[in-house]
Amino acid sequence: MPVNRWISAAARKARRLAARAAHRLEPLPRLPFAVALAAAAVVLAVSVEWQPRPYDDIAEVSELPTAVQDWFDFTSGPQVAFEITEFGFSTVVDELGFERVIMGAVVRNPFDTAIISPGSIDVVMLRDDGPATALESFYPNPIPADTSVTVGHVLSSTQIDLDPADLRLETREPSFLAPDPAELEANEIEYGVVDPLPEIEVLSVEPLLSPEGYRLHYRVVADAPQELRLSVLFRDADGRILGGLPAGEDPFSFELGSAGWRTVLEGETVQEVDLHASWIPAGADLGRTEIGPRSLGGG
Repeated sequence: MPVNRWISAAARKARRLAARAAHRLEPLPRLPFAVALAAAAVVLAVSVEWQPRPYDDIAEVSELPTAVQDWFDFTSGPQVAFEITEFGFSTVVDELGFERVIMGAVVRNPFDTAIISPGSIDVVMLRDDGPATALESFYPNPIPADTSVTVGHVLSSTQIDLDPADLRLETREPSFLAPDPAELEANEIEYGVVDPLPEIEVLSVEPLLSPEGYRLHYRVVADAPQELRLSVLFRDADGRILGGLPAGEDPFSFELGSAGWRTVLEGETVQEVDLHASWIPAGADLGRTEIGPRSLGGG
């Protein structure tokens, strides 16, 4: 089956619920030995009593063809490139006291008719004029036509000594352009169209005393209810990107890529996110802080 990264929010939610249920069942006690023994006895009795049917009593049937898929593979479309328009890296400290490297970027779909299924975004390290070393890769979600998307990401490694000045972003895997929505059949629309991203604006930044940090209030205006991944983008006084984070209670969480998920309602809503002081890179101008759709996928 061809790989399809155009996954709906409902499917992502189902995977998260299944993983959460499995996690909660892990600490439960195992089946008592006596019950297990009784169950085994029943299975043994049934197996002894059951006799297989003779071969001449088994009807032969022809193999049925596999049902036709009700979606199509966008990777068969034309290969294109999305744009990484700007990016920046910084070192911060997480809640456990580990130094972490954070990345903020703006990526763009330059095509004005169709969405892009982006290829990988690759974090590479350049040192001593040697070859680039690939550190890790991740995938943005589909980018709507003629749209820029902010991305906040935390590098997974806590063991490698990394200098943010040595890090760069590249894209090494091909991206694919979806068909123009006007050319799609009725049953293909849900796979080939991404809802317009909501408008998001930071309203205020207020200090927090415990824990030390800041609370960002922001306004969201959406045309329809959506489940989005949001990111916080940090800039310095000159507007240069210093890094970014998933906009959530634990931006350093990697469990199912859950960090940063928010549900926004149709119309205008006001939400908030708290930032610990140690999460904010040195030199950040909080008056220039941005919050936007975080289109990060796992990788």
